[in-house]
Amino acid sequence: MQPCYGTPGSKKYDTNDSITPCIIMLGMSHKIRNFLFQYGVFIFFAVYLAIGLSVFDDYGCGPDEGMERQTSLVNYKYVIEKLNLPVSEPVKTWLGYLPPLKEYRDRYYGTAVQIPMVLIESSSAFTMEPAEFYGIRHLYTFLNFFVAMICFYLLLKERFKHRGIALLGTAMLILTPRFFAESFYNNKDVLFLSWYIISIYFIFRWFRKKTTGAAIVAGILLAFTINTRLNGIVLIPLVILFAVIEQFEKKYPFREAMLPLCVLIVTCLVTFFIITPNYWESPVSTFLEAFAFNMKHPNHGSDGNLFFGNLVDSTKIWYFIPTWIVLTIPTCIVLLSVLGFGKIIIDFIRNRFSFFEHNELFMDLFMTAAGLIPLLVIIFMRVIIYNGWRHCYFFYGTLIYMAVVGLQTVWKMKIKHPAFQFLKNALLVLGIGSLLIGNGLWIIRNHPFEYVYFAPLFRKYSDEFSGDYWGIASRNLLEYIVQTDDRPQIIVDHSLTNAGSINRGLLPEKDRDRLDLVYDTENADYIIFSRDDKTADQASFTGFKKVYSIRVDSDEIGIVFKRETEIN
Repeated sequence: MQPCYGTPGSKKYDTNDSITPCIIMLGMSHKIRNFLFQYGVFIFFAVYLAIGLSVFDDYGCGPDEGMERQTSLVNYKYVIEKLNLPVSEPVKTWLGYLPPLKEYRDRYYGTAVQIPMVLIESSSAFTMEPAEFYGIRHLYTFLNFFVAMICFYLLLKERFKHRGIALLGTAMLILTPRFFAESFYNNKDVLFLSWYIISIYFIFRWFRKKTTGAAIVAGILLAFTINTRLNGIVLIPLVILFAVIEQFEKKYPFREAMLPLCVLIVTCLVTFFIITPNYWESPVSTFLEAFAFNMKHPNHGSDGNLFFGNLVDSTKIWYFIPTWIVLTIPTCIVLLSVLGFGKIIIDFIRNRFSFFEHNELFMDLFMTAAGLIPLLVIIFMRVIIYNGWRHCYFFYGTLIYMAVVGLQTVWKMKIKHPAFQFLKNALLVLGIGSLLIGNGLWIIRNHPFEYVYFAPLFRKYSDEFSGDYWGIASRNLLEYIVQTDDRPQIIVDHSLTNAGSINRGLLPEKDRDRLDLVYDTENADYIIFSRDDKTADQASFTGFKKVYSIRVDSDEIGIVFKRETEIN
């Protein structure tokens, strides 16, 4: 085949070694190619940032957002009291209504990353409207994810030595519909994914540079990651293991190899202790309590998960998480990731089980271990999981990484006959292009409900699995009611959604004041229903008629029922 060319003065790109020239640059003029080569990365992230800034306020809220906010405020109160920090009387009075940290149910969840949001609210003496502070939190969650995507791009660029491939992998992650949506409001699982990716990138930088500065930066970021979710602690033994193997394989002097590692680990532990107030009084016993808490999730049971049409206990089905991953991720990405995983294992064997034969293999092995090990621990230790596979979202960075390895493997695969070689590459380009464009169009068509995405092959089964388990669409259901009913008082039964109250707070004050949310239908004018682990036909709506519903593909995720005869 004829090679594709890059910009003037750049090297010639062989079609077997580079994907991007044939995907992006064929058919373009010399000036456009030159412009994209120089500014393509900036344009990509600028456009993504602009999109995020324009849609961050489109989503409803889930109950966990309220809980995370409260947890961060309880920690803030503890710090102020413990350190005797000066605050205004209105702030002190407002915080006085919160429970003490040591008596608080969710004290084991770290909130260090949430501190900027707490300080913003505190600066206004907690007088902000709910729509304001939740809107700011949505924006903040997105900005964390945005920074993580920059780090993910740089990580892929370091691994594949090509900007285009790195952008392609980053776009695959961003345009995964569930992650696109949840990157705005999921301030637990996607926030942890963000910091997991950021930490891994800076750990790679440390392995490359081995300077004291790089160790301190990586240690600080790793501490924030562990604070966000205790699962992040898996990166500490991984870093130690790989550092020891590197010292063994490369025959570095022991002091030279271990001193930077000690700086990283000590920095991480000290930083974690400082930013996690719950550990200040008794760090060891608190860590053991937190570990047990995260294993069992005593605030939520493992049963009651809708799975293939039945309510099941997720801890008793080992394939619960793998099934959710396959169903809710584009099938092309799943297949490429399996191929990529196989390629990594084959390369490891071919290099005589050497971890550091070359930098690419080291990155492959570390990234794979960082994703798979905690995932397998969760599956086989029967950690309590609910609401789909969101507790394992940290794995998605690894999945996309392996998919890009698989994509490159297919592209480099050589076929002797030129026509078949061209056909293989053309089909690959067409497939990846269709994936990205198709996902983008699906997101636009179903916005802001893209968080219930199922892969096309499995969409007809979507109502057999948990749907809008957080009740995010409750905002839209309540908006419909206040927009179509002008009565001064409207009674709404919100017992069939998890997020009626928090989404009521997103409405303008004049509409909030008209809504009276209750937990029974006796005097209700309306019922709002979110399809989480139940279906509409399992609930009783006698005397009510359906007046509004939200559908994503064939799945009815939210319904408004109105009383047929008004109550006198």
